[in-house]
Formats: sequence, C-alpha cells, structure tokens
Amino acid sequence: MFRSVMMNKTQLGLLGSLVTLAVTGCIAGPGANAPCGTGTDTASSSSSSSSGAADVTKIPIPAGVAPTGPVVWDGTKLDVVNIDPPGTWFYMNDHSPKGEMEPATNGDFQTALSNGMVHTHGKMYTEWGGGIGLNFVGGGSLQPVDASQFKGIKFKASGSGSLHVGLATAATMPDFGICTACYGHYSVDINDLSSTPKEYSYTWDKLPQAGFGKPKAKLDPKTLIGLNFTSKGATTWDFSIGEIDWIK
Repeated sequence: MFRSVMMNKTQLGLLGSLVTLAVTGCIAGPGANAPCGTGTDTASSSSSSSSGAADVTKIPIPAGVAPTGPVVWDGTKLDVVNIDPPGTWFYMNDHSPKGEMEPATNGDFQTALSNGMVHTHGKMYTEWGGGIGLNFVGGGSLQPVDASQFKGIKFKASGSGSLHVGLATAATMPDFGICTACYGHYSVDINDLSSTPKEYSYTWDKLPQAGFGKPKAKLDPKTLIGLNFTSKGATTWDFSIGEIDWIK
C-alpha cells in the first residue's frame, strides 16, 4: 500500500508543482501512480486533500550522500550518476479526468529519452498540472545528497511555454518533521524556453523558498532530496531536460 500526502487546494495553486509524497523516498505529484525509483508502475495510490502530514512517519535526517563527481544526470540513461544508490526519473500529475501526458507511466521514460534529453508534454490538467521529477538517491528510502562542495545546480532545457523548477530538501519534506507547511521547495520559473537547448544555472542563493513554506529556512545543500520539472500551474506543457550538473 502506497501512501500519499497532499496539500490543500490553496497551497496547490501557490505551488503549481511538487506537492505529494507517493511513497517513502518519492517526491511526486498528487495521485502519482507509481513509486519513484522503480521505473515501473506497481500500484495505485489514492489520497484526500490535507495541509498536514500526520500519516508520515517522521525520521531523523540521515547523513547526506556525497556525490563523487559534478555530473548528476548525463542524458544517456535514466539513472542518476555519481551517487550510490542512484535515484531516477518519475512522472507526476494532478489526475484530472481528461488529463493527457507523456511519459504516462514511469516505464515510459525510456521512450521519452532521446539525444541526451528526456521529453515530456501534457495538457488538460486543471488542478496544478504535471511534469517529471528526479530523486537524487535511490534505494527506496528518503535520503539526502550532501552537495555542499558545490555552488549550485545547472541543467539544459528546451521547449515551449513555461517551466517550473523545484528543489526539494529535508526542510521542505514532511518526513523529517521540520516543516509545518510542507512542500514549499526552493524554486524558479523559466519563461524563455526555445526549440534550441539552453543551459540554465542557479547558485543556491538564486533558488528562493516558495512563499507558503514554513518555517522559512536558508537552503541547506547538505540535505537535497530531488528536483521537479513541471508545468507552471494548470497549463499545457511541452519541454525537454538535458544534462544536469552541480556547479563547481
């Protein structure tokens, strides 16, 4: 049985991206069908709207896994590199009845991978939208990465419309008992996507915490959990993500 933790509708509108924990070790969207890190759909999860996280067993923050190199994801396969055990991609959406997206399951990511980039598109999601995400560490448990040796994170992106990027940390996930208003990740909106891949680079101080997140905390690069790439709210999206690296 996979459990989901959702925020209330007001918070969903503010966040417009990562707002549900589908299973321990997963940072996925509301009603995501599969646990992160498996690459396959193994169960369906259901949830009711709630601003709290009472059904999550809180755990101490384990020591972060230190990356062995600056590359996070190289575009050649689905798994993260330089982190053991490696995380991988997952899809997310708000489960609107008429919603359509690709990849439609975690098992579809292999066909979404082409020329060093993973592509996603979707439409008719009316609550907060949808997109794709990447957990840094795999293994089925929520474990952070210690990226304090680096100055930030960068990636390539192309497409049309807008893109919301969210960086989750232990301080924004309910599992660790730190946040009182959770899922207020460190985020940025990109509004200049084009058909030609472009590199986007953000030092830690350029990723502010979402406004509703409480308590407010400075981004701690020793406790990074994962990345979201989603629609900017309940809008159509069409974008591709290329190589992801830590900034030296």
